[in-house]
Amino acid sequence: MSRIVVLDCTITASWFLPDEWSLASQIILTDILERKISMIAPSLWWFEILNVLKSAVRRKRIDEPTSHKALFLLKEIPKEVVGPEMQGESGILTLTLAENLSAYDAAYLHLALSTGAELFTSDSDLLSLRKKYPFIKSPAEYR
Repeated sequence: MSRIVVLDCTITASWFLPDEWSLASQIILTDILERKISMIAPSLWWFEILNVLKSAVRRKRIDEPTSHKALFLLKEIPKEVVGPEMQGESGILTLTLAENLSAYDAAYLHLALSTGAELFTSDSDLLSLRKKYPFIKSPAEYR
């Protein structure tokens, strides 16, 4: 079985935002494209990505044609997107309350917990929980 990773929007956005580019995130992308690892994400990931693209265009970080190209490429990346009903809304809510997380961050954490996957993020709220959840990692810890 392939190594499974949960990637939040902070990682996947770095694939197309030049000012957030990192070698570690690019290595993760390459490994996904080469099917060395399998990416999963909660369905809210799509809405986060769309919002990042919109914000990046509005702030002139990228132009509109680049945002559409990024969306096309993101759609082509092999991944499994999981809805909250498949994850279990109750488990997500429990994590939001127990860890004082947003429902968005809790969805990523719960998906990793429920699948045994590693969670890669640059989000400070999630990274602050690494002692309790050692499978939460920064992109620099990939490999």
